[in-house]
Amino acid sequence: MGFVEEINWRTYQPNVYFSSVNALSATRSRIGKQSASNSSNRSSKRINYSLTDLENKIYNQNESNGNGNSDKNHLAGGLDRYSQAELLKSNKRFMELDTENFSEIRGVPHLMSVITGVHKDRIDEASSGISGSSAAGQTSSVNRRTKFELPKNMQHMYRCTRPPVPKRKNTNRIIALKKTLSSRRQLSSYLDALDNLNRSIIYNNVYNKKFLKVLPVITVCSICGGYKGISSCVRCKDKICSLKCYTLHNETRCSR
Repeated sequence: MGFVEEINWRTYQPNVYFSSVNALSATRSRIGKQSASNSSNRSSKRINYSLTDLENKIYNQNESNGNGNSDKNHLAGGLDRYSQAELLKSNKRFMELDTENFSEIRGVPHLMSVITGVHKDRIDEASSGISGSSAAGQTSSVNRRTKFELPKNMQHMYRCTRPPVPKRKNTNRIIALKKTLSSRRQLSSYLDALDNLNRSIIYNNVYNKKFLKVLPVITVCSICGGYKGISSCVRCKDKICSLKCYTLHNETRCSR
């Protein structure tokens, strides 16, 4: 069956030979191009990239469909994945991190029980019970691995762990010297009270040059008899070893 095609007078050329075979191929190719152009026009739709229009569309759609309740149900469904003990533990940890003063962390369970209405002991059990069962096995295994014996002479290896040096006990001589120096009597009064024998012994020891060479000269405090950290008074040049002796010297002994 032959096809009839209308001649377009704008493109018609009478000197060119025309055949129906060429017309068929031309029509088929023209139909294919038109179908391809129509399909491409249908697939490429124009998209609106206006953010305000998109937000208004979503907002109006939520109002019309009543999606406010669905959002709440979605959030509630997310919280259902965690137990109450885990929620209490996370809230307690958040409040501990939110406190400014470190000493106020102990009062976090009490404050949380006032806010949530849950008992304080239950909050403590929830915060310690979740990790307690799982961490018990881990701590026991760690303790087994880190267990070692210390040598018996360990305390002698470091200066901080050495046994303290025993202090010298006060002898009767030092006690008697402190008692004598702390009193208000002058040395001349003690010498006058001595008998002739003791007085001769003291004077011979003092004036004996050989004895002075053997015994080194020791400067003692005029109040307590100590010989460490000796200093002298600015006014009377008496020897003082500490601030306590200095105050006592100013109250009782200072002559100027």
